[in-house]
Amino acid sequence: MFTDINEASAKQYIDAEQTWKALLVAERRAANYRGSMFWKRTGEREYLCRQYNALQSKSLGARTPETELILSEFKQGKAEAESNYKGLLEVVERHRRVNTALRVGRTPNTVINLLEEIRKAGLQDHFLVIGTNALYAYETHAGVRLNGDITATTDVDLLWDSRKRITLLSDGDEHFSKHGLLGIIKKADASFELQTGSEYRAVNSSGYMIDLIKRRPRSLFDDKEPQQLIKNKNDFWATKIINMDWLLSAPRFRQVVVGVNGGMSEMLTIDPRAFVLYKMYLSEKEDRDPVKKPRDIAQARAMFNLIQERLPHLAFEKISSIPERLRNDEVMSALQGAFLGKIESVENGIAIQNTGRKMIEHKVVNLDKELKAGDRVQIVYGGNGRGSVKDAPLNKSQGMER
Repeated sequence: MFTDINEASAKQYIDAEQTWKALLVAERRAANYRGSMFWKRTGEREYLCRQYNALQSKSLGARTPETELILSEFKQGKAEAESNYKGLLEVVERHRRVNTALRVGRTPNTVINLLEEIRKAGLQDHFLVIGTNALYAYETHAGVRLNGDITATTDVDLLWDSRKRITLLSDGDEHFSKHGLLGIIKKADASFELQTGSEYRAVNSSGYMIDLIKRRPRSLFDDKEPQQLIKNKNDFWATKIINMDWLLSAPRFRQVVVGVNGGMSEMLTIDPRAFVLYKMYLSEKEDRDPVKKPRDIAQARAMFNLIQERLPHLAFEKISSIPERLRNDEVMSALQGAFLGKIESVENGIAIQNTGRKMIEHKVVNLDKELKAGDRVQIVYGGNGRGSVKDAPLNKSQGMER
């Protein structure tokens, strides 16, 4: 279900990631020196003025040896910070070209550009990438490529953590305060426009979509949460989806991802175990689009196998933010392509098994053991269509860590 990336690509990714992280540190240092510092005469005296922007400044005191030292250190620090940042920008650009040549990453360029603009606006910790695009973070972390077309998509889902709305405006930059999330997205691609009648979605000239999602709170009081990040009639109205609290409460997963064009950004998403279990939950929903259900299962099983083989430290029984009924023995068996549960009846050559999630019909002729009503078994099908019947494993849920 996955293929290892080659040694050259793995080494290049490590080098590029380290340089990109160093660039972010340099960027933050340079930001501390934004604006200017100068002497300003007031009456008979000169005062040291710190100018941050057109609207924000403050006096640091009258001219003295101490304030003269402050100005000298500021100028030196600003020059060093800007020089370091400029140098690292050039190194990152070289890495971008090598990333492209070695095909280090395959995250859509649109997603990389979007993540970068959100980060630059100071909003990175307010949004989680959920859905198919999260697979790029997981495969990058594991040093593999997921096989097949399970990563193919033409949309990105952003889950807004509306629980932190009170800090949204203080974290966001001036551009966000004026133009909202759509204004930030347009900096990545000016062709994005809200879809009339579905203002939770923006679409660009290539048909790529960005959906803004928020939790649907449980209480009527909480449900008064605004659907907009800021009051702006031209900005997104988030769509409310039930059970998003499961994902918001799950451990966060951060990973530097690489675009098709070699560009880099950090993706903030959900723990891969939460992804697996939520995809299985979606595949069982009665109102889920039937076309999407097989894909949900395929993505869940691919990630389950990747976790078992490459990320074994991620134990499913320890992800307590997901309800236990979504991570019990029956779900774990289904992820392995097996059916676990009690045989309800055996009639007319058909054994009906209750997996706890749905009833499964098995043709007795395709099974390697005889079954009777009341048996609790695990049935695993091979590539030849034959089912292997085994005694069901003991239920471990009582001993699970909470």
